[in-house]
Amino acid sequence: MELNRQLIWKLSVIGLILLVLWKVISEPDTISRVTQYTFQLLTPIIMGIAIALLLNTVLSYIEEQFHLKRYQGLLIVYIVFIGILVISAVTLFPRIYSSLASLIEELPSYIRQIDGFLSQLNTYLKEYNATIAQAIDFSRFEERYSGWVETAVLSSVSYVSSFTMTLINFLIGIVISIYLLKDKEVFARMFKRLLYAMFPVASAKTTIDIFQEMDYIFKRYIIGKSLDCLIIGVLAVAGLLIIGAPYALLLGVIVGVLNFIPYVGPLLGMIPAFIITYFYDPFTALIVLLFIFLLQQFDGLWLGPKILGDSVGITPFWVITSIIIGGSLFGLVGMFISVPVTAMIQVVFSRLNRLPARPQESKRIIMTHSRFVLTHFTELS
Repeated sequence: MELNRQLIWKLSVIGLILLVLWKVISEPDTISRVTQYTFQLLTPIIMGIAIALLLNTVLSYIEEQFHLKRYQGLLIVYIVFIGILVISAVTLFPRIYSSLASLIEELPSYIRQIDGFLSQLNTYLKEYNATIAQAIDFSRFEERYSGWVETAVLSSVSYVSSFTMTLINFLIGIVISIYLLKDKEVFARMFKRLLYAMFPVASAKTTIDIFQEMDYIFKRYIIGKSLDCLIIGVLAVAGLLIIGAPYALLLGVIVGVLNFIPYVGPLLGMIPAFIITYFYDPFTALIVLLFIFLLQQFDGLWLGPKILGDSVGITPFWVITSIIIGGSLFGLVGMFISVPVTAMIQVVFSRLNRLPARPQESKRIIMTHSRFVLTHFTELS
């Protein structure tokens, strides 16, 4: 009975994989649309699971330390969590929006400055080498790229609608996370029963261990990296205010958020801060560039290792590769989640490599060891 159930399960999985591969090869556009629609449909559920995983550690801690009932712990955790979100929305977001609106208004002025600089460069190249000047042709930069401002404004409208949808999904995710945490033991038992019904006992236990390890890595990385980015963001805002850089709050938030992306994020945060400050004052821009570089070195050499340690256990090569793949598939969100997802995949493969030997192999090893012990015992006697 056990063998038939496993055989049916394996054949079903193989059939599903073959069906998906056939659909991908025959109708790639349809699969892409279905995948995108499915991801959009599951977005609030995914957000709810992520919020529940993050808050579960805090909930378990206060329940154990203060001997609270479940509803009491949930009430405290979500009051604090929603309170932090509301305070941030009331105090921080309006200032960021004001800085961003002011920056968009000044974009035409920045474009005119670039046009003047490139016109001077084009005049110099004509005097030096007319062929090079004609090939590059920096002239009329403003005419070519003045429409970019209109495109940026129109794109901002779509970003606002996208942000609204993301906010709605996030609110739904909060509600889902409350129900997940309220009955987390029930869901855990259901999941274990499902695994034991689908797989043999040993495989089910291994799968449960893998999920527990993945949960530990995910929470440790997300919480540690969030704390690291918060500290770097606060230091960046404070430093930029002291330096006198324009849009210090906006640029500091950009530096802190993009710092979540290993290796690539610090560079992405440094570029806009330097470019925007350069239009304000070139010398200040150099100071900003040096400050953010030193801040990132402080984070990479001391703060990050202190907070995170070796939380994911993957090499820099796989970190960069996962960021590239995640960014190409899912954009900025893919770059944010690529590292913990890669770490979870590594956990799966490492645990599969540590699976015990098959019964026949184990029997052969035991017989060989027994013969070795009996031979040496005979020689000694």
